[in-house]
Amino acid sequence: MLRKTSLSLLVCAILSLHPAQAAPPPKLSAPIIAIVDVQRIMQESLAAQSTKKQLEAQRAKFQNEIEGEENGLRQSEKDLAKERTTLPAQTYADHEQQLRMRFSAVENHVQSRRKALDLAYTDSINHVRNALLAVVDKVAHERSANVVIIKQQTLWVDPTLDITDEVLKRLDKSLPTVDIVMPKEPQKP
Repeated sequence: MLRKTSLSLLVCAILSLHPAQAAPPPKLSAPIIAIVDVQRIMQESLAAQSTKKQLEAQRAKFQNEIEGEENGLRQSEKDLAKERTTLPAQTYADHEQQLRMRFSAVENHVQSRRKALDLAYTDSINHVRNALLAVVDKVAHERSANVVIIKQQTLWVDPTLDITDEVLKRLDKSLPTVDIVMPKEPQKP
């Protein structure tokens, strides 16, 4: 009897916590969809292309610098090998240690420069993406779209829903270039 009463009180308590008639959820509006080919825009936009060209130029410049440093190190290594028989053992060991330190410094410089290039490129591309999102937002609102889907995530789409050309045109107009900003480098080895 005590169990039945306790169980009844528990059921009443649970039912009182969740009212039987909850307010209906707000009605959702019908989706108005637009499609954007982000991949195409990131390949064809003037800003993305200028960023890629600048990165290629920076990489070529960096590669030339590194090749010069590597050639200098190779020559120093050859010169040291020639002096092996003429230098006292301790002097040779000191020169060899200095050469290893130069190799290590160049290697560290290469790694830090690559990181700097990657970071500068990522920052520039993020700038392009942010501008792209702003343009997509504006075009979508103008067309009363309440959903924008990336084209690569669709199997088939009616071409009238695709706003890529308009977005690309406006992005090129609002952001024709993005400058890659390279961080200041520490002194070279």
